[in-house]
Amino acid sequence: MGSTSALNIIRKLNEEIPYSVKKGEEFLETLNFLNRELSFAQFAIAKASPQGDLPKDQYFASKNFPVFDPRMLEQATKLKQSVIEPMNQIFIIPCLHEGILVGVLFAHHVRNHWVQAEMILAEVAAIELGRIMSPSIPGLTLGQNLRNKNKSFRNTAPEIKGEHEKLKQILSVIDRVAPTTASVLVLGESGTGKELIARRIHLLSDRKDAPFVAINCGAITENLLESELFGHEKGSFTGASVAKKGLVEVANGGTLFLDEIGEMPMSLQSKLLRFLQEGDFYRVGGKELIHVSVRIVSATNRDLENEVRTGKFREDLYYRLNTISIKSPALRERKEDLPILIECFSPGTLGLLSPESLDALKQYSWPGNIRELQNTIERVRILSGGGKIELSDLPSGIRNSRQTKLDHLTNQAAPINMPLEELEKVHILRCLDHFDGNKTRAAQSLGITIKTLYNKLHRYGILDKTEANL
Repeated sequence: MGSTSALNIIRKLNEEIPYSVKKGEEFLETLNFLNRELSFAQFAIAKASPQGDLPKDQYFASKNFPVFDPRMLEQATKLKQSVIEPMNQIFIIPCLHEGILVGVLFAHHVRNHWVQAEMILAEVAAIELGRIMSPSIPGLTLGQNLRNKNKSFRNTAPEIKGEHEKLKQILSVIDRVAPTTASVLVLGESGTGKELIARRIHLLSDRKDAPFVAINCGAITENLLESELFGHEKGSFTGASVAKKGLVEVANGGTLFLDEIGEMPMSLQSKLLRFLQEGDFYRVGGKELIHVSVRIVSATNRDLENEVRTGKFREDLYYRLNTISIKSPALRERKEDLPILIECFSPGTLGLLSPESLDALKQYSWPGNIRELQNTIERVRILSGGGKIELSDLPSGIRNSRQTKLDHLTNQAAPINMPLEELEKVHILRCLDHFDGNKTRAAQSLGITIKTLYNKLHRYGILDKTEANL
């Protein structure tokens, strides 16, 4: 929610009810704080009645705020605790004043998953909003009145950042596959953006105005997974006090994303296969056959072909899911996209990275892929306080990885077929590392001018043109 939206909200408040200048300023300051510190997020706010009740189906949101699961809102307000709604990564935070619910702050992470530091900042803002929106201001409503219905939201396909050739090929496949009804299997390591690919497929399809529902098959126990997927009838098991729709029903007309499908128990694979073949199912404990129209996109970090060979995954289900397969590349395979991704995750950070720290990021293998990169960049940006980010500011694992690679290159005899220019590069980097990045001392030791050293480092891709022309 940008500052313009915040000003519109203040104007609306002044039109509807008497609103003190002081509280208006505090409210605007809080929104500006959110916009500044969590610039990657969208926000929405709901104001509770003096009795602590929220409108049953109305939320006051910024434009294009995505649909969310109302069950998560109910959980957050009932327990008075923050929760993350997994479908769209919406952080739902109760705004409390002296223990009374006065409103709810919704924060939508538009790029990836929430990390602890971000959640703390959002909760700090919610505390302030709770004080500002105290029950002493009756009937307060905020922002544009939108209903939590799918047709009320206009989603756009998420932009997948990068210029690597493999990524361009993936985007081309998505563009061709999305308008069809084919099942898609997204393969790749954890953290490579498989869910982002699934969302893009959905939002470029004819089903874009219907729900996109995601479930992690490895995060829920076997007993609960069947109920989550297919729902249950009242009294079907202990604790089933009411009938409940499953996510398959919720996704009717839209897309169901089965994340980590390789973790699904064999006993449930057969029921999923029947549903894929027939398009209908029974709720747990139910006798009524329910028919839905759902497109399936699934993802896994496992080798499903090997799982089929070892009898851990049904062969017939594998072929049902794998009409089209898309392989999401690991970050180490597309390191030339690092500058683009860094700037996407944290605008302005790329310019704060010292040459040594950027070089260390490029040399690191990124086992956690894009998710690890995002968390790392946001962590160092916060800890640096907005100043220059040096090699010493990076996590030890990344620093040590750079040193290990450098030692591997320098502590062995050079191959007889190593080009002279490559041998020179290894020696210069070793010398620069020995002097802790001090280019003046390194140049003196090498017997070259500082200008020559800068030109060579630029040629190696370690410096940009501005530094090379010093």
